[in-house]
Formats: sequence, C-alpha cells, structure tokens
Amino acid sequence: MRYIKKHDMKLLSYSIRRGLSLLFLLSFFMGTAQRFSVEGGDGLAYTYFEEYPSTSGLNAVIVVYGTSGKSLRFDGPNTSAITWYTFDDVVNPITNATQTAHYSTLPLTQSECGYVAVQNGTPYYVWIIDYIKYPLILSSVSVAEDAPACDVATVHIEGTGDEMVYYAFNSMLPHEVNRDITISYNTLQWNESALQYEEIPRTETLNQFSATYPITAPLCNTTFTVEGDLFLRAWGLPLQSVTSAEYVTYAVEAQGIATQTYRDAENEIDRQPESLGGSAPAEIEFDAYYTDAVTHVEWQFSRNQDFSDIMRRYNDDVLRYTFREEGTYYVRLVAVSNNESCVYEGEPFVITIGTSSLEMPNAFSPGTIDGKNDEWKVAYKSIVEFRCWIFDKWGVQMYYSENPGDGWDGKHNGRLVSPGVYYYVIEARGADGVEYKRNGHINILRSRNNKQKQQ
Repeated sequence: MRYIKKHDMKLLSYSIRRGLSLLFLLSFFMGTAQRFSVEGGDGLAYTYFEEYPSTSGLNAVIVVYGTSGKSLRFDGPNTSAITWYTFDDVVNPITNATQTAHYSTLPLTQSECGYVAVQNGTPYYVWIIDYIKYPLILSSVSVAEDAPACDVATVHIEGTGDEMVYYAFNSMLPHEVNRDITISYNTLQWNESALQYEEIPRTETLNQFSATYPITAPLCNTTFTVEGDLFLRAWGLPLQSVTSAEYVTYAVEAQGIATQTYRDAENEIDRQPESLGGSAPAEIEFDAYYTDAVTHVEWQFSRNQDFSDIMRRYNDDVLRYTFREEGTYYVRLVAVSNNESCVYEGEPFVITIGTSSLEMPNAFSPGTIDGKNDEWKVAYKSIVEFRCWIFDKWGVQMYYSENPGDGWDGKHNGRLVSPGVYYYVIEARGADGVEYKRNGHINILRSRNNKQKQQ
C-alpha cells in the first residue's frame, strides 16, 4: 500500500490525534445499531463500510453523490449531548450542528474528510467521500491482438476512474474503496457428464479502474463488456458500460478419454486391472474432444514419460489401439490452433502391460452335475498368440483352439469322451516375447458317486 498524507497536517497534530483516539477507545461501546447516515438533498448516499464497535479508529465510510443539501446524521445510544469534531481538529468542536433527542445532524459542507461524533466521552468516527470527484467514465474496450493469446488475453479499457480512499482516525495510511467494475465475456467449459464443451458466461471483477487487465484467454469467440460501478448500481443510476468488437480466440484446450475393452474369459489373469493395461492384448479406445480454435489433434505414444522419443502419432478424433507388447506406455492428446500458434498438451494416460504367464491343469471331470472343474482351461496372462491341440492316446485330435480364453468341455463330436489320459500340445507367444512350447497329459476323471449330465 502506498503511503499518502491526505491532509497538510503537522506531525505534532497527528500525535495529539492518535493520543486522543487511544484515550477515547478506553470507553468501549457495545451497541450494534447503525449510527451514521446521510439525509437530505438527492438522497444518494451509500454506506460502504460500517463496524460497531471499532478499535480501528473508524466506524463507517459513506460515499455520497455530491454534498449539496445533505446533512450527516449521528444517532446516539441516548439523549446526552453530542459534540462534533473533524479528524483535523479534535480540539475545537463544530458549532453548526443541531441535536434533537438522541440524534444530531451536521450540514455536510466537506467531503474527503473524517468526522468524529462524541457522546458521553465515547467517540464515533466516519469518513465521507464524494463520488462526483471520482466519476467512472468508460469510453471503449478492446483486446490486444498484437500476438495470439494462448493463456492470457489483455483487456484494454479507455476511460477514467480515480482511486477512492479513506483513512482511519488513528492512521495516516489510506484504504482503497472497491468499485466493483465487471468484465463479462463467454468462454467454454468442459462438461464431464455430457462429454462436450459448453459455452458459459464468465464475469471478473476489478476492485479499481485499470487501463489494462489480464484475463484467462477465452476458449471461444466472444465480446467483452465492461460495466460499473458498485455505487451507480446501488443508486439506480445509469451504469457506465462499453462492449468490444468480437474477439477471435486462439486459445485451445482438449479432453482425452481412454476406455478399455475387457474380455470375459475368467481364466485370464489381470484381465480387469485397476488402471489401464493389464493382460495383453489390451484394447483401448481414445476419444478426443476439443475447443473451437483447434484445427489439428494428435495422439502421441511414447515409452518415455517426458515424450522425448515419440514412437507413434495418430491424427484421429477416435482411435482404437491394441497394445500387444509388455511394458509401460504413455499416451497424450495434443491440440493445436491455426498455424500452430497455440498448443495444448493433455495429461498423459499410463498404460502398463504385464509380463506373460501360461499354466495348464492336468485333470478335470467334465459333465458333472455340480458344474465344478468340468472344463479344461489354461490360466494365462498377456498371451498374444496361441494354438492348442488335444489328442487321445491313439493320436486322434479331440480339440483345437487359437483362443486361450476357450476351454475343452471333454467332448468329441458332441459326446463326452471316456475317462482316461489325453495329451495337449501348446504353442504360444507372450507380450514380452517369451515363446511357449508346452506338452503334457490331461486326466479325465469320472467319480462313481457323481452322476453325469444327460448326453
């Protein structure tokens, strides 16, 4: 905060005022009712600040629209005599005040100054500001176009609106009055449930008039309206308002959605991991959604988290990709505006494909009524190539499959085979490059105490 000496006062006078303030504050007033008000004239007055009791040396700040015909009124807690002073002179009371019962009025001939009303030794402080001395005048508004605004757009406001300040009785430091000047425009916002960007209004508030004001660059073409201020709104007077020509946006943003397709094979290990990936082949769909200024999108694939080495690029709004190799992949969506002036890089998706495994059971009991252990299936993870043959002891092929998620139900030509020993041969390859060549025997069990399903 800047140090400002509002009045031409001597340091000695300030010391006396500060001492008197501390003395007055020893008498603590516990009431909460409004004490200061302005009446008469055009009636345009606004209580900007009010605090009772106060230890700051200020109970209220009132902004008036001119002082002509207006009086400052103080409502005391009782009918005792009320004496008025100014902040500049706490020795000589003001003589043209009048009192009726519990309240006293004082012709408002000065502004940008403080008044003190004292009753029963208790002081009450008010600062008066005349708005007419600091009018808000808006001439035009525009947005800088000397360079594409990718993150921040600078709003230029032509006009005036000098700073309005007030002082406490026991302080020489100024306090700014907020004018609440608004800048309104439209932008886009991502709607997660609707999976789309939607145009929404946005308003930012300036506490003080400023010739330039940076805002987050809007994501759609829009106009900017500057309007104010707080006091004109409160008094119902015509607002100062200016609107820019249409602003053409360069800012871009995008949202990427990754959805994995899971298989139903219960014998596949890690087929539905908590994060993307798991058992290969992992099928993932990437969907791109982006804002108006985007002219180019790209899905980038890398083994490095910093994308220092990009292994694949795809320019699809909807990309379906199958991960077949073990390891960790990073995929991000990049959106670019016209002439590549603005670039948006989304947070990367992390896809982790696990190492392969393949295990074969050696016995099962097909056709049982309880349905337990009635199908021969391998337990597998990240198997990307698979061929399985099952033969009887004479070398007759009973079963063949290229899908590790399938299983043999113990039937040949639609009928359950006889109990005994059968043989499998498996050739497979894992996502990690491991080659599997497996063979072994399968025991088909048939319990005498367990009835079989009807053929």
